[in-house]
Amino acid sequence: MQYDIDDHPDLKDAAWIRAANRRAKREIRRQRRQARLRRHGGKIVSGIALLVIGAVLFGFYLTGRFDQVSLPDVKLPPTGVNVEVPFASTPAEQWPEGEKGIVVPDANPAYEQVRQALIASRMDPAMLTEHKPDRFLAMLAPEVREHVAKNLPGWTTRLKQGMKLLPGGIRVSGKMTLGEKDGYPAVTADYVFAYAFEPPEPKKLLDQMEMVAAVREQVTYAITPEGLWPSDSKGFQYSISCTAAREGYLAPQFVEPPKPDQGLPGDRRRYFSTDGQMPTENTCE
Repeated sequence: MQYDIDDHPDLKDAAWIRAANRRAKREIRRQRRQARLRRHGGKIVSGIALLVIGAVLFGFYLTGRFDQVSLPDVKLPPTGVNVEVPFASTPAEQWPEGEKGIVVPDANPAYEQVRQALIASRMDPAMLTEHKPDRFLAMLAPEVREHVAKNLPGWTTRLKQGMKLLPGGIRVSGKMTLGEKDGYPAVTADYVFAYAFEPPEPKKLLDQMEMVAAVREQVTYAITPEGLWPSDSKGFQYSISCTAAREGYLAPQFVEPPKPDQGLPGDRRRYFSTDGQMPTENTCE
């Protein structure tokens, strides 16, 4: 038999309608309970877990075995940079410190002359902080001194005023090879000098490289009776303040943090290596 929905016999039965209302209300309450459990289930489980842990710890305390409890080692995310080990986690971490990084291949006196020139131009405090090139210029042939003196940023490292290196803040890696140029013995030096600067607020830095700057220099020194004659010089600076570089000085990134779209691509280790060609990228334009 067929009925219109409004004429269905059950809808005219008062007892049936009351029973249907009760069933509907029970179903609504059941659905609400399930919804609350889904929303707060994680909290309930966490609360139960904490209660269980608390009960266990209290039990250890009552039985005198609390000192045997080994709590999990929770590692918090690191903040700041390591000024005690300034080259930690950088490509220069294992490099020799300062002058120890410039090792001559053998006892040929030409190597030692070039070694001293590299020390005077890139590591001597008088050059770095006082910007006095006298020692370095005295090693050069008189005919070339004036040219070098007018272009010191290309031949030397001078720290931006107010910048200070951390103790043991210079690491060096590279090599020398002996050849000939214009009839004179010539030594080609290819080195990377890494400088770790003292940051004013170490905890505000996020990466160790923000306080480490690298300078690569490839130069050939002819050994003449009048002194060293530098030529064929190439250079590259990495992880630096561009403003300081344009002024002819060296300063780290924390002086002038790079913009989000700046930075050199690829593996940073290649900017600390002398095994490949001199990088040509420029992000200081």
